[in-house]
Amino acid sequence: MVLIQLSKLKFLEKIAMKSMWKKIFFGTAIVIFVVLGTIVYLSQFHIDLSLKYKDIEGYEDIVFKDSWNEQCFCLCIWGLKRTESSSEFQDNRNYDSSSFEYMTLIEKTDVQDVNLEQVVLSPDENYILYVERIYRGTGVTDDEDVYYKVYSINDDKVIEIFSGYKQFLLVDWVEK
Repeated sequence: MVLIQLSKLKFLEKIAMKSMWKKIFFGTAIVIFVVLGTIVYLSQFHIDLSLKYKDIEGYEDIVFKDSWNEQCFCLCIWGLKRTESSSEFQDNRNYDSSSFEYMTLIEKTDVQDVNLEQVVLSPDENYILYVERIYRGTGVTDDEDVYYKVYSINDDKVIEIFSGYKQFLLVDWVEK
């Protein structure tokens, strides 16, 4: 009789331990989900985990702007984060196709004129920031992948700093 009660007690202890581990597992999963959700919300769905932009001197001065709501963003570890609006921000969509930066991009990179959206020379004139829109060809309007890239004039290399599907943002290199 005592032996049966002991085995029942051990069985109940096992069930309680399994239940405790389930609670710990689900609690941990919920915490991870909340943390990831917070990061997504704070980044306003502009997420890119690459840190390639760290190779660029003065990357802190690159500003992205949503033209619909006038909200500005800057590069951070999870992609883009909101920042205060810059009064010095310039719209660079109407670039000069005979300018040094435009001619350098066409000559030194694989960018095609038809895909080039914006062109900005860095304040120190060592980099060219540009936006390239590649149409996916699905027949839907505004169906483009957008690439934000920097061409290093000194190193002769292109660094993709941000990209996204339908991520239509203005860019500028604001000297602070």
